[in-house]
Amino acid sequence: MELNLATLSNEAVNYDEDFTVDAELYKSVGIIDLKNCHVSGTISLNSVSMLVVNLNITGVMVIPDSVTTEPVDFPFTSKIEEEFDINDENFLEYYQKEQNILDIMKILWENIVLEVPMRFTTTKDAHLSGDGWSLGEDKNKDNNIDPRLAKLQELLDRKE
Repeated sequence: MELNLATLSNEAVNYDEDFTVDAELYKSVGIIDLKNCHVSGTISLNSVSMLVVNLNITGVMVIPDSVTTEPVDFPFTSKIEEEFDINDENFLEYYQKEQNILDIMKILWENIVLEVPMRFTTTKDAHLSGDGWSLGEDKNKDNNIDPRLAKLQELLDRKE
């Protein structure tokens, strides 16, 4: 998606369209697939040469379940309300594709990456134990004490 800065001098540019992200980008951040990505909103230029971005991004990212590693759908929404100085060299160096043409996809991608959860699971009753171990249990069912810590337990019992 590109934006011609010359068209902004007259009026805001409205967006209401579906878009796709290159698979090379999202695979590098742990996303298996991106589906149903949609952007809506406006981009305008105010009187002090600031690019005013008001966009909403929605979509579904397919990510691995944190417990089972099976692919799960994770719906996301991101609201972008930012202002960029179009005279800033760093801004132009990163976002400008060619003279007066900006790459809006980079702005969209930055905000999608922010929505990737560190951990996400849909698992409710997963098998979370094995031979001699369990996940999420605080108490030892057999009240067995590690023999290496038995002396410490005796000392604690005496204090009570």
